[in-house]
Amino acid sequence: MKISDPWISKEKFKNISKIKEKISYDAYIEFIDTHQDYFTWEEETEQGKNTLKNLDEIPKAFRDGILKSHSKQKANAEFNLKKGYYEVVVQFNEELGVIRTTFQKKIKKHHLELLLEMANYLDALLLVDGTKIINKETLKNEIS
Repeated sequence: MKISDPWISKEKFKNISKIKEKISYDAYIEFIDTHQDYFTWEEETEQGKNTLKNLDEIPKAFRDGILKSHSKQKANAEFNLKKGYYEVVVQFNEELGVIRTTFQKKIKKHHLELLLEMANYLDALLLVDGTKIINKETLKNEIS
């Protein structure tokens, strides 16, 4: 199974805007907060701190979006010192009630195991392309 940037959602979807049941934002925050050994909130990164410090210099039209991503919606992991950025990002979409992931590296089994743990904690599904479920069996049989 080819996996790129899996989603966490309460239900499968072909059209993400038609999702009815939303993930709990509070539960998402709890999960990230209990995994601070791996994740860092965007607003707690050096770049995030600098962005918030210089918020007045950002055009007003973009401030709401910046403030949203700096309010426990976006968490980062696996900082690459050579490249200067985080290679794993999870972001809660408050409007849709889903979590989007972005990987700047090849997704490994341990990444999927952690995302599956998150999905289970949130009583949700770990999905590829919104339609294919990744579960323990999938990890055991199809992912190396």
